[in-house]
Amino acid sequence: MKVGLALYELLTGNSAVNTEVSGRIYPERAPEGVAVPYIVYSITSNEPSDNKERTPVDEAQVEIFSVASTYGDSNNLADMVRTALDRQGVSVDISAGTIVVQSIRYTNEYSEVSDDRKYYAQVQDYSIRITR
Repeated sequence: MKVGLALYELLTGNSAVNTEVSGRIYPERAPEGVAVPYIVYSITSNEPSDNKERTPVDEAQVEIFSVASTYGDSNNLADMVRTALDRQGVSVDISAGTIVVQSIRYTNEYSEVSDDRKYYAQVQDYSIRITR
């Protein structure tokens, strides 16, 4: 999906985020045993919108997990992610061409704790509009 490619490029292209996680940004799930902190993003839905008078647009709903060993560190990482993404409208160049991101809108956030894996995660929801 183009939205996943765009997210990856936006997150790895943000020096604060990429430095904080040492490039550990993954689609759908992190590898077993990966060091914290890291980011996982998941596209939960992608709805096309066709209109004769406008360029077709996809609107995707995305969850981004900011995972760290402490609650405070997961919050700080989530703040960096939000700064990097919220209210953005950019063109993202990838090897297959350019993806036009019309807008990214932060919509929700909640916390998760894993006692088994001993980590904290801030889960942010975003709505992303991409021109097809």
